[in-house]
Amino acid sequence: MNLVQLRKKNDPIVRNAEKDVDDEGFSPMNPPDPYRPPGSNQAIPYAEMHPLLREYRDDHDALTVEIDAFEAMLTKIKADGVQRETETALSRFFRCLDESLFPHNRREERRLFPLLAQRLVERGECNKTSPPTTAVDLLEDEHDEFLQLAALVFNFFGMASRLRDAESRSLVLATAVQQAEVLVESLRLHIFREDQIVFSLAQKYLSAAELDAIHAMDASHARDGHASDDHDHDHGHRPGHDHGHKHDDHVEA
Repeated sequence: MNLVQLRKKNDPIVRNAEKDVDDEGFSPMNPPDPYRPPGSNQAIPYAEMHPLLREYRDDHDALTVEIDAFEAMLTKIKADGVQRETETALSRFFRCLDESLFPHNRREERRLFPLLAQRLVERGECNKTSPPTTAVDLLEDEHDEFLQLAALVFNFFGMASRLRDAESRSLVLATAVQQAEVLVESLRLHIFREDQIVFSLAQKYLSAAELDAIHAMDASHARDGHASDDHDHDHGHRPGHDHGHKHDDHVEA
């Protein structure tokens, strides 16, 4: 079994997307497009989703705007280097991750994901490991990877801004841009997986009452001013993670 086949076999999201789909047209030389996996046309439309899931998708839409701006800024950095305006754009993007993406991920992990994982295991939509793994585990792993990769990218940009030697600065900056592009593509694919596959599973397998209860908890935290959980990095049933960077107006801050 080659790497492509192994990834396809062990990826719980692809397994869920392929459920009840009869398609033998893929091969290692013609793998499925990650943005058009088998069965993705069965995604539940936005208008038919519970308000909680629509709010999560709205968060993703707002984040996508920031990702697009960040990617355009990376293109500018490759052409002109880091200028004052690009420093400001970098700070804006990393602040968006801190204030929007990471709190959004924690809300999913604390309230939506545990119940959805339970339903997937009950229905056998999981890998036969001990303990069983589901699409939720993959998404939580990606959440952790975003924390680590964002910290890495931020620190590389900061290091580049401090180096006096032009050749060293150019090398570190190129590495920063390369890893930032990995982060951009990873975020886009993750958003697609949640919007088109995982939220549809939540709509199918969780009751309206269960989704209402999660929605009410989110609303309660928002009213109490704790929606972002800024000082608490607990990831549900996983150990907490500190992404370890802060953002002032300059990249090197």
